[in-house]
This record gives sequence, structure tokens and C-alpha cells, in this order.
Amino acid sequence: MRVELALLFNDELLGRGNVSVTPVEQTDDLGVFKASHKLLEGSAIIVLSDFTEGVTLRKSTLDMPIHESSDWESIDLAGYTLAFRCRLDA
Repeated sequence: MRVELALLFNDELLGRGNVSVTPVEQTDDLGVFKASHKLLEGSAIIVLSDFTEGVTLRKSTLDMPIHESSDWESIDLAGYTLAFRCRLDA
């Protein structure tokens, strides 16, 4: 599953990138944070950490169902917004 991630603060884009989640655990540096990820049965575990200076987030673990997004989805993370879009083509 390919997951595109974007971190925003007050509607300002801080960083954006994508990861290909596979059964092999990997870590990608997306600039504003690192994303460690692994595909499990039925879900993808994505851990966001090592945020750049100025971002007050520490670590966030996402347990994301395997799915194809029809549009951008988002969640609130302590005053930040994490937008994401999932594709099954990876």
C-alpha cells in the first residue's frame, strides 16, 4: 500500500511525502519527520517520529486499515493536522 502523508499546522503545509508500506519494516525520512512502517495482516502500522525543530510533536503511531482512499483523509495530532491518502497500487 502506498500512503501519501502531509503534515500541516494552521493550514500551512510543513512537509509532504509518501511511503510504500510492505511486510518488511522500513523507515523513510520525509524531511519534517521520519516514518517507520510495516504491513501487517489487515493494517499498516506507521510510526511518525524525529520531527524537525519547531514541531512540538514527539511520536505518533497510526494503525491504518488497508484501503484505497477516495480523497484526502485527515486526523488531528495535538494541534497539527496529518492528511493522508492511501493507494493499493504499491
